[in-house]
Amino acid sequence: MRVLLVDDHELVWNGTRRLIEAVAGGLAQLGGLQFSAVRDVEAACRLAPPFDLVLLDYHLPGVDGLAALRRIQAAFEGVIVCMLSGENGPERIRAVLEAGAAGFIPKTYGEAEMAAALRLVLQHRVYVPAEFLFAEEVVRGRAPDEVPAEDLGAFLRSELSQRQRQVLALALRGLPNKRIARELQIAEGTVKVHLSMVYRALGVHNRVGALCRVLQADAASALE
Repeated sequence: MRVLLVDDHELVWNGTRRLIEAVAGGLAQLGGLQFSAVRDVEAACRLAPPFDLVLLDYHLPGVDGLAALRRIQAAFEGVIVCMLSGENGPERIRAVLEAGAAGFIPKTYGEAEMAAALRLVLQHRVYVPAEFLFAEEVVRGRAPDEVPAEDLGAFLRSELSQRQRQVLALALRGLPNKRIARELQIAEGTVKVHLSMVYRALGVHNRVGALCRVLQADAASALE
């Protein structure tokens, strides 16, 4: 697992590396950890090696925020990017996820919470703060015929095809359509068709809606 941290506070580097190494030590499937850190997006884009995961601070010198996310996505095509930020309002989290990030970790977390979040991210699973999921639950009205949360796992297994579950699982890991197509050896247009059918089945309009539905119901295991 090759991890890149982009954070302009160099004091954060050693602490993050220590925490990631501790978490990765308990995850044998990672096959070792290679950790790199740089101060800004420009320095990140000058790095030659590909990375499996980029941890990107929201506030950086020069290019930051969603512009930084888009720059990293363009420089490292298909890379999984998880955003870190000291500000974790629902609108910011939603914007980051809609822009294609594979997760959002508040920098205000304590060590135990941060370790739990990183454990999920290192396993290529999306981490979203519980407070955001709760906010989404309040904001998004439920349709009368919506599948109850307790039945969603069974619904995903029975009503979605195997390919649809595969596409949804990769989408919820933050992979762009092009990389999903490459992973599954199908056309990018086919990926879009599958996702459109999945969103319709879930009663949502986009990946963020699907992510919230699946995580709220704790139904991600149904996609494995």
